[in-house]
Amino acid sequence: MPTKVRRRFKARKALVATTAIAAAGATAVVSVQLASAEEPTEATTSDAAQTCVMETLPIPEGLLATGVSGMSDDGSVIAYYALPLDQSWPDGLGAFPRLYSNGEVTEVPMPGDHPRIRDVNSSGNGTGYSTGDNGRDVPYSWSGGALNELPLPGEDGGRAEGINEGGDIVGSGQTFEGGVPLLWPADGSDPVALAMPDGALSGVANDIGDDGTIIGAVYDENGTATAYTWDADGTGSPLPAPDGAQPGEGFSIATDLNGDWASGQFFVPGSGSQPQGVRWNLAEGTAELTALERQVAVSSDGTVAGYVPGTPATAAYQAGETVVKLPGAVEPDVEGHLGDYAQEINADGTLIAGDVYIGEDDAGQIIDNAVTWTCGESAPE
Repeated sequence: MPTKVRRRFKARKALVATTAIAAAGATAVVSVQLASAEEPTEATTSDAAQTCVMETLPIPEGLLATGVSGMSDDGSVIAYYALPLDQSWPDGLGAFPRLYSNGEVTEVPMPGDHPRIRDVNSSGNGTGYSTGDNGRDVPYSWSGGALNELPLPGEDGGRAEGINEGGDIVGSGQTFEGGVPLLWPADGSDPVALAMPDGALSGVANDIGDDGTIIGAVYDENGTATAYTWDADGTGSPLPAPDGAQPGEGFSIATDLNGDWASGQFFVPGSGSQPQGVRWNLAEGTAELTALERQVAVSSDGTVAGYVPGTPATAAYQAGETVVKLPGAVEPDVEGHLGDYAQEINADGTLIAGDVYIGEDDAGQIIDNAVTWTCGESAPE
């Protein structure tokens, strides 16, 4: 899956902070009506507002900072990680990957630095990577309670990013020349290098649908990325630029896939603007910018989850042209609050997972917790 917004957790000791559990009661959220993709304004009605209830994922004893790294399309399994209280930069050294399902937590003993489960399916099979002693990334699969290193066509490392319900995995192999988009078939056969267009020097595959559709990006000699998709037969094509942008004008990368919808980010290098979320309808061949910044996750009806920019940022989802902000654990006016971030959304848009700010340690380092938001009729009383 997607490389989502990641922030450092450098907590050396727990602080007395507002706990997310105490703040996880039912909360009516704020509805925002889009005036344009760049300038959301307060709605005059609250017809679109729903009740979204936040709950924390289990925090391992002796640990505090946690973050979401993936979720199955149906929302039944969530991948997250915990960090020790003596965590030091860079983020991820000594992290402890976990899978959460039906109230149960499964530890994933992935070796190396920066270990993450990047995606998972409803069977609890996942994929991810960590950094080995030689500084190269090592791709892994998790299946049947066992961790297995995935084979690579070369010796320069690689990353596994996405997995579908059938167990097919996608990612990239790393070479001195650049990345090679890869497919690891569920039957255990050797990885397949996906074809790239003329002029592309490298590429990455980030997610794969149950029908074999793959999304990612290819990079030209200048390092500019173009969002890209491959059909089940391996035929590739670029995804269109969002409305108002010209092909090749900006940097785009597709990171999440759900049914006919893909999502990711788009920005124009040198413009000074932040990357903006974008969603593609693969069936219709359309693309549009969202009101949410950076990469966004997408549901099967095109609803996207991410965050609304601001100080602090606010976790939110966007359905059609309506943006709904999600409740956090700490009031936005708390000093040091950097924001809350939605990272994943399930197929029907009723479950969102992400990270919320809960406080700082005595050295002023930010501490976040992994949470879920259950919205609409599925929200608990």
